[in-house]
Amino acid sequence: MPKVDAKNMSFEKALRIFRKKCDNAGIKEEVRERKYYVKPNVRKNQANNYRKRTREIEARKAFQLERRLRITKRIRPQRKSTEK
Repeated sequence: MPKVDAKNMSFEKALRIFRKKCDNAGIKEEVRERKYYVKPNVRKNQANNYRKRTREIEARKAFQLERRLRITKRIRPQRKSTEK
């Protein structure tokens, strides 16, 4: 647990320092996670679904990029060199 020695400072400043230390320690996130019990298989399924979703998004982005490259190659006419 973070501690702040507030003998020579205002309460507001000590509170600000305490909040910053709590944020850096990750206490707020841990409290949010522990607020409700999540069964292990539900946690595992959520992780798998997240991985599956990110793979699908990456595949979609790659397909769109490949499609854009194919379209730009088709549409752009080749420049003829006009050397004299």
